[in-house]
Amino acid sequence: MSKTVLPSKFTELKGLDRIRIVVHEELNCLFREITKDDVGIDGEIEVLAPKSDGRGFEPTGGFIKVQSKSGASYIKENSEASFSTPVDQADLEYWHSVTFPVIFIVYHPGDDRLYWKDVRAYVRSTNQVWQRPFKIIFDKTTDVFSGVASTQLLALGNASPPRVSTQERERLFTNLLLVKRIPPIITSAKALLHDHQTIREQIRGAKPPFCLLEGRLYTLADLRHKHCILRDACDLSQINDIPSRSWLEDPVRRRDFIFLLNQLLGSHLRQCGVHYNREFARSYFPRQDDTRREFKQDWLNIRTGRNAPARIVAKRYTYGADQFWRHLAAKFDFRYIGTSLYLQVAPKYFFTYDGETP
Repeated sequence: MSKTVLPSKFTELKGLDRIRIVVHEELNCLFREITKDDVGIDGEIEVLAPKSDGRGFEPTGGFIKVQSKSGASYIKENSEASFSTPVDQADLEYWHSVTFPVIFIVYHPGDDRLYWKDVRAYVRSTNQVWQRPFKIIFDKTTDVFSGVASTQLLALGNASPPRVSTQERERLFTNLLLVKRIPPIITSAKALLHDHQTIREQIRGAKPPFCLLEGRLYTLADLRHKHCILRDACDLSQINDIPSRSWLEDPVRRRDFIFLLNQLLGSHLRQCGVHYNREFARSYFPRQDDTRREFKQDWLNIRTGRNAPARIVAKRYTYGADQFWRHLAAKFDFRYIGTSLYLQVAPKYFFTYDGETP
């Protein structure tokens, strides 16, 4: 069985078509219909004004929201002078509270005309609108929606608040920290072992950042230095130097260089007592012992250069039978933007059962 299009659908579309014609041809503005679910708004009028050189129109920054109805079912108490349209109390309350101008347009099929009201002003000016049955009364002489009302409509639109305020002043802080200095040289030698994990397991002590590429080991450490722990994993007969900047500026090698920097950052965070969870890719403040339920960390406000009150960085919570630890955490990512390298710090939380198990 095929779908049925009711005659009321054509009346509704005719009303919207008439609104579009009036806005475009008589008001010289733009009308946009809202096609997704709305909450008392069917479209908007963007207010335009003639350009000073007489060549067309330009936007003023003003907008008027539109709620429309079409059809005989919306025409009540009809006479030669006026008629009323029933409305929902929820719509009235919404129009009463909004900060932008809203006009209510009704297509009267008997008169074949559009009528309109500045509903926000109408709702605020008369107490009768709050009496049941809820309705809006239109005057057929003064409320015709046409080019005759252009002065009122354009003034209403140009009084709407700007979508973005240019008058507000606020200080914003970015979570992108500029990396001002990077290790200048990457040293390289032929690798004796060809698996990253094997090298980490066989070499004792703190491991400098390194990676394996095409049978060679690359590191931010100096392979020529006799105390470099990575020397045991390399053939030291030929050591090469590579400018770090060349890897950073190469889209292919940049990921490898950032891999080295992530190892360096991870080593630093471990020295600071911060743990890392690979599954959730975040660094967090751990539980430091088995005796306390709360751990604090001294804090330096980098904007003021002053010591701030100590922060709770890990704490045990109990809600009935549920017990868990909440840890302050962060996700760190190096990002190359333009020609500069940044460290992005995204604040996170990390939750554990016992201070260790995620």
